[in-house]
Amino acid sequence: MPLELHMKNRYGLSRDIPEPVKRSVRQACGFGCVICGSSIVEYEHIEPEFSDAQSHDPAGITLLCPQCHSKVTTGLWSKARVKTAMLSPRCKQTGFANEVFDFDIGHPSIGFGGLTLKNCEIPVQVRDLPLFQIKGPEEPGAPFRLTAHFFNASGQPSLRILDNEWFALLSNWDVEVSGGAITIRDAPGHISLRLVAKPPHAIVIERLDMRVYGFHFTGNADELAVAFPGGGEGVFTSCLADNCDVGLMLG
Repeated sequence: MPLELHMKNRYGLSRDIPEPVKRSVRQACGFGCVICGSSIVEYEHIEPEFSDAQSHDPAGITLLCPQCHSKVTTGLWSKARVKTAMLSPRCKQTGFANEVFDFDIGHPSIGFGGLTLKNCEIPVQVRDLPLFQIKGPEEPGAPFRLTAHFFNASGQPSLRILDNEWFALLSNWDVEVSGGAITIRDAPGHISLRLVAKPPHAIVIERLDMRVYGFHFTGNADELAVAFPGGGEGVFTSCLADNCDVGLMLG
């Protein structure tokens, strides 16, 4: 039997869920698994099941992390448990979806637009707020600990990292996690943050549109522009900060 036939159910419905439907499901679930809140998710047809579905109706699809999904598909957990969780998703109870970065024992580096920051305790600071802060391991053999703060184009918090655990806030319009990348959108067609994990030693900010304390940060993986509150702008391309207490200080 051709492979494409395995990708469709008896009604000819493809397993490929359209992106607008996926976004509606993410928004309804709070961007994470409805049971545990993990942001590493898979899309699951609940009612009706995919084999009986004639359309991709977002009201009948939910988000489950691979572990919770496996418990459902193997019969360890019932679909009734998932339906109950859909009524009050875990992320909507806590206000965020979360997961943990995989850092090794080496000091992590930060790619921030055109800046590469290595071996800096505070890679970037704006006034009294460290946008990134890296602390040493809590015990020998443990990973370094990254804490960071991200905001959207309106200056509202969008993503927080606390000792390598990241929290995507429910107040975002959309949060998508795919292929090691976290993409946060303020509105249709507008990305305020695209962060790519490069385990075990780095994260890279590939897209950014962020305001904090009147500073406006915009950029991509190759260039970072900073508009200052009183006027003027700084542009950083191919800049390296290594072994500094503070890599970039603004304000």
